[in-house]
Amino acid sequence: MSAEENQSIRSAPCASATQHTESDGAVTVTAGENFDWLIVCDHASNAIPRSFHDLGLDCAAIQYHIAWDVGASQVARRLALRLKAPLIESGHSRLLIDCNRYPQAADSIVTVSDGHVVRGNFGLTPEQRRDRRDAFFRPYHLAIEQALSGAELLGHIPVFVSVHTCTASMAGRARPWDVCISWTRDQRVARPVLEGLSGLQGVKVGDNLPYALEIGIDFTTPEHAMVRGLAHLQFELRQDRVSTADAAQEWGDRLFEVLLAARRAATWHRRWHVLTSADKVQGAAKWL
Repeated sequence: MSAEENQSIRSAPCASATQHTESDGAVTVTAGENFDWLIVCDHASNAIPRSFHDLGLDCAAIQYHIAWDVGASQVARRLALRLKAPLIESGHSRLLIDCNRYPQAADSIVTVSDGHVVRGNFGLTPEQRRDRRDAFFRPYHLAIEQALSGAELLGHIPVFVSVHTCTASMAGRARPWDVCISWTRDQRVARPVLEGLSGLQGVKVGDNLPYALEIGIDFTTPEHAMVRGLAHLQFELRQDRVSTADAAQEWGDRLFEVLLAARRAATWHRRWHVLTSADKVQGAAKWL
């Protein structure tokens, strides 16, 4: 890899680094032959269509973590490649609509993010919010639904892996963890992966720090994986640890090795339902 290729990861609209396998703009689908896994990336891109005029932000802000999960796409693609698994990536910035939030939630379309005022999100009508949902949220989650249904029709019960990254500090508070495993209730994958990562020299692991998996707030893992009883892994890598292509690839390889070493096929590839009616998790199709 050349020095130019290994520069800090950037993406659209200022300098696109995304190579699509199959994309309609709103979602990118990379085919895989191993249906025991599905990899998803909610905040893979910072692309904003021209008609939105960058939501009133400058180019530097659009490259910042408020617009996307820096490095997440590169990690997800490497992990999917090593697992030979299908991969679903959101094709637009989380500032248009956050694909890991419920469409009606206040933080689904933010007006201020980490001190940045997002003027293009002020005063949206219900119709404009619905249009955002239909254009950017719905295609991504439909692709995930189709991938899971397709795997199940072939007799597979896949492990669901959601890839995120987070900034090294937020609101003036440093985050010392290199990687965070976010979980609730179902620890089939989370616990052995936590143990595997904790055994790596020089790696500081967050157990639900800085983020837990929150039913009722997080959308993707609960509404796709937990509602089906699928074993799942949701994790965050610190963005300064994956800010170059080489570093992102190394972390993808590291996670692949930990996953394979931790894998317990007898329990990972079966259904275990931990949700109750009180959780009000009804499946993604209800929200589409």
